[in-house]
Amino acid sequence: MPSDLDPNQAVPVESAVDTAATQVRPDRHPNPLPDRRSEPVPDPLPAPVHFGRAICGDLEQAERREWWLTNGLGSYAAGTLAGSLTRRYHGLLIANLKPPLGRFLVFAKADATLIDRDHEWPLFSNRWADGALDPVGHVHIESFHLAGRVPVWRFTIGDLRIEQRIWMDAGVDRVHVGWRLLAAAAGRAPRLRVALLINARDHHALSHVGHIEPQLGAHDNRLQVVYEDWFRLHIQAQGGRMHLDPGWIENFDLPLERERGLDDLDHHLCIGHASLLLEPGLWCGISAAVGELDAMDLGQSLQAHQDRDRHLLAQARNAEHTPLLQAPDWVMQLVLAADSFYSPVRCPRLRMANRSLRAIPGSATGAATP
Repeated sequence: MPSDLDPNQAVPVESAVDTAATQVRPDRHPNPLPDRRSEPVPDPLPAPVHFGRAICGDLEQAERREWWLTNGLGSYAAGTLAGSLTRRYHGLLIANLKPPLGRFLVFAKADATLIDRDHEWPLFSNRWADGALDPVGHVHIESFHLAGRVPVWRFTIGDLRIEQRIWMDAGVDRVHVGWRLLAAAAGRAPRLRVALLINARDHHALSHVGHIEPQLGAHDNRLQVVYEDWFRLHIQAQGGRMHLDPGWIENFDLPLERERGLDDLDHHLCIGHASLLLEPGLWCGISAAVGELDAMDLGQSLQAHQDRDRHLLAQARNAEHTPLLQAPDWVMQLVLAADSFYSPVRCPRLRMANRSLRAIPGSATGAATP
C-alpha cells in the first residue's frame, strides 16, 4: 500500500511551471488568504484502508463502502466512495441543532465538475427515481483511501490528476471539502464548478419540494442561508467565487432505504455554485458551518485536523502499560474511530447523541463494507 501523500506539501506538476503559478495570485483572488502550502509533516497518519479502480469504478462495490465523520457534538458527515447518496443519512453536514438527538441535514452535497477548455467531466455520481445513473463520475476515481480518518479520493482524467478530501473540525459544526491539482500538462488551466445542495430536514426523515424557503445571500466568496428564528448556514469558497442560482433538484433515489422497506426518494435545494481555480499544489474548496464562519485557510485547517490526530495517536502509544507502541496501522485506525464517538464534554446528553450515531444503519468511522 502506498504511503499517504502529505496533504499540505506542494506536489510537483508534470511540467515546467512558472514559480508564480504556485502562489495565490492577488489578481485572481481579490481577498487572498495565506499561502495554502506548508512544509512536509513527518509521521504520516495510518492508512490501512485503500481501494483502487477495481472497487471505485464498480458502482455496486463503491456504494457499499461508506465513509463517516463526526465532530464530538453529535453532528456528522457521511457518504459513499462513489459520491452518490444511498441513505437518508448521507450528507456533508448533519448538525445536532436540537441536542441531544435533534440532528438535521443542512448541507447535502458539493457536486464538483472539472472544466478544462471546452471539456467537462463530473467528479460525482447521482441515482434518480427512474433508475437512471447520471452522471457517472465514479469512473474517474483512480483510488480512495483514509488518511487517518480523512477520506481521500484521487481522480485521473487524461494527464489531469486531482485529489479531494473531506474533514470535520472537532467541537464545532463545520465541514470542509478541499481539492488540489496533483498533475497537469504545461499550459493547462483547469477549474471546478461545484454545485451546492442544502436542506433542513430531520436526518431520519425525507423532504419534499418547497418544504424550506430560506433567505439567501451572496457576496464574493461567501453564501449565507438564513432560517429565521432557527439557524444560519454559512458557506465559503477558497480559491474562487460564489454564484447564487437557487432551484430544487428532485427525485434522488436512495436504494438502501428501499432495502430497509422505507420511502426512498429525496429532494434537495441547489442554492448555486462555486467557481474554483485549480492551481498546482494549492488547496481550493468549500467550508460550511452552522453559525459564524471566520475566514480560514484550507491547508492550515487540514494541518490542524491531522496534528490533532497525530497527538491523539502519540498519547495512545505513550500511555503507561500500553500495548500500542508497535501496533499496526489498522489498530491505530481503531483508536481514531473510538475518538470519533467520544465527547470531551461532561454532558450525558452529548454522550447520548454520540452513542446514537452507532445505531444509524451502516455507520462506522471510515470505509465500511456491510
